[in-house]
Amino acid sequence: MSKTITILLSTTPYSFENTHTAARIAEAALAKGHEVTIFASGDGVHNFTKDQKAKGIPNASDVFSKLIEKGLSVELCGTCLVFRGIKEDMFLEGANPSTLKKLFEITKKSNVFINLGM
Repeated sequence: MSKTITILLSTTPYSFENTHTAARIAEAALAKGHEVTIFASGDGVHNFTKDQKAKGIPNASDVFSKLIEKGLSVELCGTCLVFRGIKEDMFLEGANPSTLKKLFEITKKSNVFINLGM
């Protein structure tokens, strides 16, 4: 039976292991046919900017682009984007500006909610 999983990601791509954890959980759940949404809030929106140049570790933008192609839904806190000066042409295709109201709606329908923050 398919589940709906929501992951709240609020940390930067390379300061914590939260990005790697979110990606691995999403990848495993998608492979099993579950519906997965990552809602990026605060500095978590930086996980979904284009053209990152990480060295020696997986590039967050590459990892999440591949997961979006596999069905990952990505919602980005619109206020958080504005505060950080991130414009629509700067984030990954398939990642969508969103609202806290949408986060509430997504959470309400989720079977599982995972918070990966500080």
